[in-house]
Amino acid sequence: MALPPDTRLGPYEIVGPLGGGAMGEVYRARDKRLGRDVAIKALPPAFAADPARLSRFRREAQTLASLNHPNIAAIYGLEEADGAPHLVLELVEGETLAARLARGALPQSEALALGIQIAGAIEAAHERGVVHRDLKPGNVMINPAGTAKVLDFGLAKSDPGPASGGALSDSPTLSGHPDATAAGVILGTAAYMSPEQARGKPVDRRSDVWSFGCVLFECFTGCPAFAGETVSDLIARILEREPDWSALPAGTSSRIREILRRCLRKNADERPRDIRDVRLELCDVASGGGKAAAGREKSIAVLPFENQSGADDEFFADGVTDEILNALAQVEGLRVAARASCFAFKGRREDLRAIGEKLDVTTVLEGTVRRAGPRLRITVQLANAADGYQLWSERYDREMTDVFAVQDEIAGAIATRLRGTMHAEADRSRARSGTKNLEAYELVLRGRALLIKRGRFMLQAITLFEKAIAIDPQYAEPLASLSDSYRLMGTFGVAPFAEVMSKSKALAERALVIDPRLVEAWATLAAVEEQYDRNYAQSDSLYARALELEPRNATTRAQWALWRVIRGVMTDEEGLAQLRRAVQDDPLNPWVGGMHSYLLGITGKHEESTVEAERSMGRDSESFFARWNLMRAHAWAG
Repeated sequence: MALPPDTRLGPYEIVGPLGGGAMGEVYRARDKRLGRDVAIKALPPAFAADPARLSRFRREAQTLASLNHPNIAAIYGLEEADGAPHLVLELVEGETLAARLARGALPQSEALALGIQIAGAIEAAHERGVVHRDLKPGNVMINPAGTAKVLDFGLAKSDPGPASGGALSDSPTLSGHPDATAAGVILGTAAYMSPEQARGKPVDRRSDVWSFGCVLFECFTGCPAFAGETVSDLIARILEREPDWSALPAGTSSRIREILRRCLRKNADERPRDIRDVRLELCDVASGGGKAAAGREKSIAVLPFENQSGADDEFFADGVTDEILNALAQVEGLRVAARASCFAFKGRREDLRAIGEKLDVTTVLEGTVRRAGPRLRITVQLANAADGYQLWSERYDREMTDVFAVQDEIAGAIATRLRGTMHAEADRSRARSGTKNLEAYELVLRGRALLIKRGRFMLQAITLFEKAIAIDPQYAEPLASLSDSYRLMGTFGVAPFAEVMSKSKALAERALVIDPRLVEAWATLAAVEEQYDRNYAQSDSLYARALELEPRNATTRAQWALWRVIRGVMTDEEGLAQLRRAVQDDPLNPWVGGMHSYLLGITGKHEESTVEAERSMGRDSESFFARWNLMRAHAWAG
């Protein structure tokens, strides 16, 4: 019988159901002692009387307790209430991979990132001698920050080794009881079972390699590797047929295809013996070997528009570029190169093909901006990065008061050209956070141009943001920028820490009341909670929200991962993986590169830290942060 809300299980109060299966129902619950939400997996009283089920339930607890990995949901305890046992588990917010795949295939970069994380979780289990035996999209959660968590080790068994013959007499097979464990009875979801599992034979870690191959195939294609109208049809296909390799996107690299083929060999002896080898190969593809496939994805770099007015209008041209870039970032199905990487080409004449390769994009947008009194002229050209061929161009002659409309018009025209659609909620967000006041808008553009320079320019930026807010108190963007300015002053020690951090927090909260989708405000608030209030749980939640809204925000991701490693709640390797992803998303950003260098240094990788610091210095030789970071890296290296 299901547990209704407000049911008490010791110190835990049931909030509501999360799901369930043959081995028990899962609920969201509130831990009244620690003030946190957890997941409760409860074994119904009728099942608790069954020694076999009870034994398997306890074995799941022991299995989870033996595993400690950032991509495996943690166990907090095995407890009992009213004669029925229940597991207390980490509550993973987000959605299952199955729910995500119901919306279609993943972009290659996302599929690779998740594949690497899932493989890492299974690798950790195998290292502890545990075979999962039920790996499928429904048993993988993805939290708002994009981190995968493998769940449900209820069917896990000790690894008997590949030459064990019949060591697993209770190998899974199919029958009317999906969770029964005896020879001739199949466990798990049939579509992801290995051939040996489907035949009811003993399984070892190579069965998990097969299931992983099925999951990864579905990530790339959006459809299962094997399907059938009945279980019998499905098993026949698993045993006799190959997956539909033509379902893989046309741009899928040969290396990814080969990895999938090896994982899905019918004969277990022909599969990779160790999923660690699969993970390392996927990491190698993600770091460069997968570019052939990524090139088929719709992607764009917005280069800094050329200022054709006086030098005093440089900020305005940069601001127009920013606004168009931000608008394009809301186009569904379009990957937009990060601002810092795009602005690395400011004032440089470089071949479009080279830019496309460096930023890993298929199209490049260039433009010019000219202001003359009340008139504004913007010209734009969209080009194919592969050959420099112009795909589209347009000239917009408008009144200055139309600057807001023309920016959205340009973004909409490009979205149409690239067959994308503007995200409706993001469109409403832009309307909420923006302004109709041209003077306030220009003050924000000037302020941001100064804030990027850091140092003594921050005080000037603060003055401009304050003026913009005075003109339009409902303009969320200067509130967020002013909040970040105060946070930076506290971080760099140029103002009393407590004073500016409290101001920063209040301003960020005020900005979010106006526009709850303003990523800059979420990220700043997360940093303040981390550095000032030391409210780590709240900080993690805020970072997760920021990354949910903008998963490719490299600065936010890098900052989030760095602090988690420093706090000891993320492993060095997991943190470095997140920093590598951030660098991949924003390859020319000196701040992201600097944080990567710093994390390499504090984790003992001093030579790599120096190399990354030198790269960051090359991206922005005038940056105080880059120079300071390079000196620190050299000091570490001795």
